[in-house]
Amino acid sequence: MADRYLTFAPPILHVVAHNELVLLDTRSNRFILYDAAATGEIMRGINGNATGPLVQELTAEGVLVTSRIKTSVNRSGAPGLDDFTWSESVRYKASQHLGEPSLKQVGGAVLTLAKTCLLLKYLDLSRLLAADRNASIPMRRVDRGIIDAEISALLRAARYLPCKVACLEFSLALRERLARHGLFGRVEIGVQTYSFMAHAWLELNGQPVGEPDHVSRSLHRLRGSA
Repeated sequence: MADRYLTFAPPILHVVAHNELVLLDTRSNRFILYDAAATGEIMRGINGNATGPLVQELTAEGVLVTSRIKTSVNRSGAPGLDDFTWSESVRYKASQHLGEPSLKQVGGAVLTLAKTCLLLKYLDLSRLLAADRNASIPMRRVDRGIIDAEISALLRAARYLPCKVACLEFSLALRERLARHGLFGRVEIGVQTYSFMAHAWLELNGQPVGEPDHVSRSLHRLRGSA
């Protein structure tokens, strides 16, 4: 039977954790959280069963779309974090990545961060995350000195900008800076549900860059439909 199933539209990132669904609509950069009952209704619709009012609403909004095949749902059993802030991430970067960036690198970092802030204001996040497809390109050997210098340059650059620089802006900018050296990373976005928080970070070869390992292991990673 054609188009029997439903799946999340390409711009929608999702994860089911503790039987509760979290969505990130990258068209509007908006998080949506559903309790267990609502999550169950959405899962039944995805599995091709009868659809209720919520599923009909999400379909009308373009969050859910029809599919000819049954797609897998991203589920996570990560433990979550008691507390983690961007300030803690900055302190970790500053202490663990003591690079010596040149003035040219700092200037380039200022321009990259400014551009990133501007793009996030006017473009859908889905378009910015699309560059992650480069993460599959074979990379040169990772040079720790390059990573340290670029992280340090971005930390310094953030002081000179009027726009807010937090985990997402920093991760997107770091991805671009490292790509100039042939190091192609992937921006990951993870959440925890109680109390809700979201965090973005960059990974190279599946390893977090500029973040404690336990952070990436403890958060529920958002994914598109497979």
